[in-house]
Amino acid sequence: MIFLCFSSKDRYDIVESVYYHIKNIGIPIWYDRNEILMGNNRNYKNFVEGVESCNYAIIILSPNSISSIYANEEIDLIYKRYQNNLTYVFPVFYNIGVQDVPPKYNWMKELVYKELNISTDSRGLCNHVICKYLEDSIKMLTYHSLEELEGRSDEFINSLIHHYLQVDGENYNARIALLFSAIKYIEVHLKINLPTYCSKGSTYLFNETKLSLPMDQRETMIFEHIFVVAANHQLS
Repeated sequence: MIFLCFSSKDRYDIVESVYYHIKNIGIPIWYDRNEILMGNNRNYKNFVEGVESCNYAIIILSPNSISSIYANEEIDLIYKRYQNNLTYVFPVFYNIGVQDVPPKYNWMKELVYKELNISTDSRGLCNHVICKYLEDSIKMLTYHSLEELEGRSDEFINSLIHHYLQVDGENYNARIALLFSAIKYIEVHLKINLPTYCSKGSTYLFNETKLSLPMDQRETMIFEHIFVVAANHQLS
């Protein structure tokens, strides 16, 4: 699961767009508004059920979170888990330049980070997070790429993989259409019970293609990862 660390003052400017994009793919994300109710033990919910139960954390570091006691408590715990290789961190510098990040947070500057502001689309950030989550999921499976899967499935899937690998790398719509067909074949025709992000994520991304929204290499990579997971389930 992915933990979302932020100041409540940034909730409507950036946090909810990050949350909904990742949630709509079908990847589990811990968001305080969904998890905490009035009267709950705040420390237990935030730290035990939240930070300590998540292997990934998105830290939205902004002038608001820098001045927030609660956000800093979460960041301190995330940093301890990061030092112990328990949490993978995605640093986001929001409405603050990297040169203005206080020394306390210098460790985040050593990682690959994103700089965003109120006019920046958060989809690029979310796609990085989703790619990493799926890459790690694939590491636990038998086959890790389309090339490894080719020739191991039924005739239809093998044909789709073969043709997919011949499509020009920048023809994103064609590549996504082929992968979507393969995933739906596995899910509907072969009746394989797939992880939520396979069925939900493939439909969500394909709908963006239908609407002619701009797609890029990162989103195609997400679709490839989803297919590799689906194909592994079909072969298990």
